Amino acid sequence: MINKITEILKTEGIEKYLINQTEKSSSELFFIKKKLDVRRAKNITDYKVTVYRDFEKDGENLTGSAAADIFPTMADEEVRGKLIEAYFAAQFAANPYFELVRGDGKTVTHDSAVSYSTEDAARSMAKALFSADTDEEAFINSAEIFAVNEKIRIINSDGVDVAFNKFDINGEFVTQCKTEEDVELHYSFDYDCVNENAIAEKAAEGIKAAKDRSVAKRCLESGNYDVILSGEELAEILSYYTFRANSAYIYAKYSDYSVGTNVQGGETIGEKLNIVCAATQPYSSEGIKMSDLKLIENGELKAIHGENRFAQYLDIAPTGIYEKIKLEAGSESLEAMKKKPYLQAMKFSDFQMDPFTGHFGGEIRLAYLFDGNAVTKVTGGSVNGIITKAHKNLVFSEERYSDSHYEGPFAVKIENVAVAGSGE
Repeated sequence: MINKITEILKTEGIEKYLINQTEKSSSELFFIKKKLDVRRAKNITDYKVTVYRDFEKDGENLTGSAAADIFPTMADEEVRGKLIEAYFAAQFAANPYFELVRGDGKTVTHDSAVSYSTEDAARSMAKALFSADTDEEAFINSAEIFAVNEKIRIINSDGVDVAFNKFDINGEFVTQCKTEEDVELHYSFDYDCVNENAIAEKAAEGIKAAKDRSVAKRCLESGNYDVILSGEELAEILSYYTFRANSAYIYAKYSDYSVGTNVQGGETIGEKLNIVCAATQPYSSEGIKMSDLKLIENGELKAIHGENRFAQYLDIAPTGIYEKIKLEAGSESLEAMKKKPYLQAMKFSDFQMDPFTGHFGGEIRLAYLFDGNAVTKVTGGSVNGIITKAHKNLVFSEERYSDSHYEGPFAVKIENVAVAGSGE
């Protein structure tokens, strides 16, 4: 199919292009409680062809681009029509001129195939998930598990031709408890390998959370609290820094970051940030060779990351777009964090970080409030923080957390965060 696409591109005079081929095999399991309800397997191959059109307008050199989705079932003339249509559209999506990633014309294949089938991976994760479902009052009422193996090939008109495998296992489950109030909590997960311990721990946490949420009280008062956030919420907060260090946002003036910027804004009382962008695949979707990138060291920005086009505009080396970050272990145990009054938010209805303003927060579904004497299970209210005011005094946990997008401390304590109360 690639030969067919390149031949059509050539005959139509389209000289600048990028082809992303993905052969995806997957196993999907759907459960109602512990019973397997539906099992599906898929094998799909598709092609995304991006065509580029260089031209001059008002004395400025421009590059336009547009993409077409191509499928193996398409006839030659249908493929031709899609590519011609995309090339026509490219003239209306003009940007300052840029070149494609350069290769040497040789095919480079990275042997990174996993040692297990998607079926075995999905079943192993399902077994681990339900191994935690032993409580008499709270349980997993449904689950979906998707194991996906992708064979990826990237080709462009400037000599890039690389191929590699990428594995992912993701899904979601819902925990339920009817002790006092009928409660359901939704959890999602995403790992780049079979991780039975992680999914079992997440399930156990979710079951306990449903049980605690069922008896939680709406008694949280408005005020400022030392807030403990963990797991996915911690990763979401840290997305503020990777967003602002992205070349696309720096070029567009959404971010004022530059190499050497102190991202924590002056004197730091707590821990200094050390963030590494982790390469989860050997090449980016544009064919940029990827490796781990030290983004922030001791609070100072060491690199700008992002795609090829914006790197050229900023006159820096392109790094590709990263999907995962790593942090060093923190300095304090979770137990030590809890010696003073705190609000540990365990589950939100929708936790978000606004990378433009630094505002983070969400509505609390379950939290543990320690007033110095006793711990109370609470629900309702919301956390409303600003990372640019809080990041001078962050304390990270020694305990670790890992998924396909984040590897680092399990929890962070943020002082003096505004919390809206839930008292009736």
